[in-house]
Amino acid sequence: MQSKSLILLIIIGIAIIAGIIVLLDHHGNNSNGEVVVMGVNEYINDGIYEKNYTTHEFFLDFRSLKPGDILILKDSLCQEPKYDFDNVTKLYVTRLTMCSPGNSSWPIVIYVNKDVTDKYKMGDIIEVKLHIRHYDFKEEWNGEIWHIYGELPEEAIINGKYSGEIVVPPSQVKKVG
Repeated sequence: MQSKSLILLIIIGIAIIAGIIVLLDHHGNNSNGEVVVMGVNEYINDGIYEKNYTTHEFFLDFRSLKPGDILILKDSLCQEPKYDFDNVTKLYVTRLTMCSPGNSSWPIVIYVNKDVTDKYKMGDIIEVKLHIRHYDFKEEWNGEIWHIYGELPEEAIINGKYSGEIVVPPSQVKKVG
């Protein structure tokens, strides 16, 4: 009788572990993704953004990225790097403004959580490594509870909340040109 109970407990334990593995894989928080290189224009055009002020939902997805992918954002710096306090992240960060030369797209600002102004200058081509993950959570923003979900760079989650800012350590940025 005890051996049957023990076998049943082992089977249940294996089923629970398998379920957790499948759930993590389904939500893309695994390491089996692809490495994808994009410029600023590609990244902006690849995103599907939906923000509903009535239902308080924010959704972000990508056409060619999936959870688990590593995104290498590669483009040039179109402003001089600046180290300062950022009111959104509440951190001292170096602001790296990336954009595609010759195109009139919106720039993307990457924040580095250290003073690296001596390493980069306007015109440098840099690569920033980002990790795409699936998120689904609720948080307070502007006095309302928002449902935030979809694929987001892991580096946009600061202290457990979606900040809209991308903050990386210096090890995830490198000059390539």
